Amino acid sequence: MRSDVPDSAGMTHDPCAAAEAEAALALGRLDGMLSQSLPATRRIFAGMTVRAALASALTQEGYAFTEPRFDAWFAGLVPLVDAGERRPERAPTMPARLLADAILTELGHNSWKPLADAAHALRPALLAPNDYAAGPAQGDAHACLSEARGLVDALGARTSPLPFASLRRLHAAIAESTRFAPAERAAVTLSMGTIRFAVERRPPPSPRWAIELVYGGHLHATGLLTAALPCPGLVRLDALGEASDEADEPGAARIIRARALRDLALELIIKLRYASESAARIAERLAGLRRSSRAPALAELLTGFGAMRSRQIEAALGATRLGVRGMLKALHEAGLVTRTSIVGTWLTSSTPSDTGPVPRVEPAESPAFSREALADYDAANADIDRLLARMAIDSGGQED
Repeated sequence: MRSDVPDSAGMTHDPCAAAEAEAALALGRLDGMLSQSLPATRRIFAGMTVRAALASALTQEGYAFTEPRFDAWFAGLVPLVDAGERRPERAPTMPARLLADAILTELGHNSWKPLADAAHALRPALLAPNDYAAGPAQGDAHACLSEARGLVDALGARTSPLPFASLRRLHAAIAESTRFAPAERAAVTLSMGTIRFAVERRPPPSPRWAIELVYGGHLHATGLLTAALPCPGLVRLDALGEASDEADEPGAARIIRARALRDLALELIIKLRYASESAARIAERLAGLRRSSRAPALAELLTGFGAMRSRQIEAALGATRLGVRGMLKALHEAGLVTRTSIVGTWLTSSTPSDTGPVPRVEPAESPAFSREALADYDAANADIDRLLARMAIDSGGQED
């Protein structure tokens, strides 16, 4: 079956090649923007990356929550999911706190320093309640991560200009894995007195979050990414396939994998842009502070990761209660934070960015870029804007 489609001019276009070209473009632009980003931008982006990795893993394991609920849970104020809201057919397989701690530990060993630093700071700030009885605990987070590393390491670290061959091998390995391949539904016999009937129960989810957490290390080792970033959403269970040869594989699977990589890269680009704008906003609002002040570090933490209580801030920054009080006062006066009361405890969060353009205020440690480098950076942003617009038109509101 040919995948080539002729256009109005009579030329043929391969949908698989087109999807992979868009993904390669987005990945290249992400790498370029990340390599040229400023230190403050990277710190904020790292906090956003940690949160996204945690949220993705918890969601995959069956937890349903809102952003404010996550903040309150991480602060130890409420359970992630109320007992009355849990659905038996989607019972979480791993306790949320243990899962989050395992992920923070893993990210704390990341080769990209901003991400490792963020994970190190956030781990002691994890005050979530113990929920060891939240699910049947059929899986162990550390065992999942260990197997995921072995699976990804088996791909090898061969330098490649494109990631699609390794993505195909990765999905083929997942299909053969007893831990990561999707489980089949199983019928369970229940008894009520003399009556016996079979009930089909939903199988435990594939812990693909573990592979997505470590696969960024492979992209970094092969020279495709400056940093070993987590890749939430990259693994697509509907594109595992059974073919061992790319030539025999259905084109739909290649397109699904390429679009997953493209969407991941574009999402990270959007977060990186937000981090850059936020860093400039913080630098402008706190320009009058002493260089020794730690208020900017707190502003970056709250902007990147999310709302926190004073006790968490003390743990994350290694600051005293009095010191945190002074930082919060400075940020409040600068209009950078707001407070919300949750079950009698104040959570401090960053205020939304201004709607107007953010002044380009560069921190003192900003490197000096040439005009050519800045022009390339602007051109990359323009290319991504066009790609995003084209995606919106081509998709016609349909999901992959």
